[in-house]
Amino acid sequence: MAGVMLGTLTGFFSALYSFVILDVSVLMSLAVYSGVGVATAILVILAMLLRPSDDPQAAYEETPVKA
Repeated sequence: MAGVMLGTLTGFFSALYSFVILDVSVLMSLAVYSGVGVATAILVILAMLLRPSDDPQAAYEETPVKA
């Protein structure tokens, strides 16, 4: 979900930048929106899938607490 949301935002702002600042046509800005959005979403989803799955809190659950 985070990848899709971040991809949408980065695609939107890059399309807006290309249309307003770089003076690119509307159709080309839509292509930029799609390309940047999809690339960002894929990279974020891959980063979330490939991160270590070890929970750092699990190491402390077996530690007895001394009172």
